[in-house]
Amino acid sequence: MQTTLREDLRAAILTKLAAHENPLEGFYCNEATRESILAVLIAGRHLLLEGPPGTGKTTVARIIASLLPLMETVADCRYNCFPADPSCPDCAGRKSHKKVKVPGAQRFIRIQGSPEMMPEDLMGDLDPVLAMKLGIQDARAFTPGKIQKANRKILFIDELNRVPQRTQNTLVQVLEEGITTIAGFDLTSMVDTLVVATENPEEYAGAERVSETLSDRFEQVRIGYPCAEDEEKIIARYGKKIDGVKVSDDIIRRSVAICNVARSMPDELERLPSVRATLSIYEQAQSLARLKGAKSAGKAEVETAARRVLEGRLAVSSESKYFEKQDLLIEKIIDQAKKQ
Repeated sequence: MQTTLREDLRAAILTKLAAHENPLEGFYCNEATRESILAVLIAGRHLLLEGPPGTGKTTVARIIASLLPLMETVADCRYNCFPADPSCPDCAGRKSHKKVKVPGAQRFIRIQGSPEMMPEDLMGDLDPVLAMKLGIQDARAFTPGKIQKANRKILFIDELNRVPQRTQNTLVQVLEEGITTIAGFDLTSMVDTLVVATENPEEYAGAERVSETLSDRFEQVRIGYPCAEDEEKIIARYGKKIDGVKVSDDIIRRSVAICNVARSMPDELERLPSVRATLSIYEQAQSLARLKGAKSAGKAEVETAARRVLEGRLAVSSESKYFEKQDLLIEKIIDQAKKQ
């Protein structure tokens, strides 16, 4: 019996929980956020993650996909048909269908949202070369879009609220009915998918409002910056280490403390440093030590790296007394971090 992607995902999560394992291992957040995400997934609902950049939204989407079991599909099928029931234009007319198995981590299709995205980018379009070869009425001349390719996979849409509303609305049919219509061929394509989308807060440049029609199909979970303890675990786990340079736990702590101090100044800053800024401070501190021929990174390297990283990542508020004195604000941030 064929199972749906949502059934597979639900079973995988419940199996992990029954074994007292964290299904979202590798994603660091508070317990309430973790519980909310898992509840949405177990219920089989589409998930919309809202939060500032660098809070692990892409990471959690990939972790969700990695929970899925092996997928058996038809080789060279762009629609990921079940081998027992191949019915797409790619499979039609084939006498035999070779089977392949796709690991769970590869059951993941990413769409990067942008204001230039057109409906055809999602829904596919006619390939003029194939149309000339096969005929304009042959469905094989249709090149499937990311939505069709997401059949039996997680469809990850990064920065959904940077996508024009006309393009956003092309998602409604697939979210509501699980099908897409292949324009001009009177064919419908089943899309067994679960959508994990992200959006940045409205104050970020390029952000638009997700249409009410579309947002009603999602369950929204807000993700904030991690606590200092979790951020230290993130840096230790994902931060790159430079060969020949020793780094102590104190270097991680100092890198995290600097960015945490900056995040505590929303009145002074319009844009706060993300976890990526912390990672960059940690990694560049090692690079500076390597350039000096030192065997370990110290406090001086962390502070120098922080000045360079924050200079390009902070946006001082026009109402702040540091508006034209960003370097002084950065020194204040570093000084306050020393006291933590």
